[in-house]
Amino acid sequence: MEKITNKQALLDRIRFAEGAEFEYNEAAILDAYKAADENKASLAIKILSILGGVLAMLAFLAFLVISGLYSSEIVMTVVGSLSIASAIVINKISQKLILDTFSISIYITGFVLLAFSLSEIHVGENSIAIIIGLIALSALVITQNYIVSFVSILILNGSFLFLLLNTEVYDLIHVYIAITSFILTYVFLNEAKIISATKKLAQLYYPIRIGVLISFIIGVSIVGKKGGLPLSQNYIWISSIIFISIGMYVVSIIGKINGITAVKTKGILYVFSFLILLSTLFSPAISGAMLLVLLCFLVNYKTGFVIGILALVYFVSQYYYDLSFTLLTKSILLLVSGVLFLACYLFTTKMLGNNEKI
Repeated sequence: MEKITNKQALLDRIRFAEGAEFEYNEAAILDAYKAADENKASLAIKILSILGGVLAMLAFLAFLVISGLYSSEIVMTVVGSLSIASAIVINKISQKLILDTFSISIYITGFVLLAFSLSEIHVGENSIAIIIGLIALSALVITQNYIVSFVSILILNGSFLFLLLNTEVYDLIHVYIAITSFILTYVFLNEAKIISATKKLAQLYYPIRIGVLISFIIGVSIVGKKGGLPLSQNYIWISSIIFISIGMYVVSIIGKINGITAVKTKGILYVFSFLILLSTLFSPAISGAMLLVLLCFLVNYKTGFVIGILALVYFVSQYYYDLSFTLLTKSILLLVSGVLFLACYLFTTKMLGNNEKI
């Protein structure tokens, strides 16, 4: 209730500042915030409900195996298609939690059954991935339910990755990373524009944001694990160049927001930032995690910021573990890196704390 009161006071201040001609639907805005608060309050329940739905899906698949129905390709195709369609219809007509949970379970079940049945009638693996991806994309367009949209984005992402890996053109992972990086940056930096564009985009924004973020982390994880894929080390720096370029752009935005205008101060900030990012040239996972931290810090997205910090710690540890140096050399590298980070932190803290003078 206190948050709603604060929002109402904020609206009053905006109305006073804009003048008598400023118009807005106060009731609709406050109702939207109330709905958001209710959704946040029930997040734990939703997570448990989704887990229950997954268990229900596994139980249903076990029933199909025991009953022998899995051997009928026609039955599996029809049941899978109906499950996906039913989930979409349910989410279009109702947003109740119990139905939401039921729909997500049959939605996932539908994709599993459909993929299995298509493989049984000897449809090519790449064709199955394309079909599954197109269905997920269609569901994303049709329904704006948070969980269904989030799952659809992950399925679409999984289909794209499967095509990439199944064709064994592994170095194209850099193209995948570039696409997700630019989408992630655009989504984070244009929140207001996307939300205000259409009602459908406003409803899709939050599942798209977390869905693209996880897709980005998945791509970065693939190049972050040495030996995970037979990637050419001659091209491993490509993803880092993308991350460094976007990261420097984000740093420039942060500098402008904090009122940093002095040429000397800006130069020091850019040099420090560039050196830190450049040091990760042959470890794109680290620079990717840094980019995520910078983006989340800029837009004050706390969930993403925590994910970015955890990813950064993991990728640094992974890189340290994969180094073929002696323990002493590894320790020196970590020491130098730590000193560089601390120096950058002390500099930026002092600089931002005295931004009135710069």
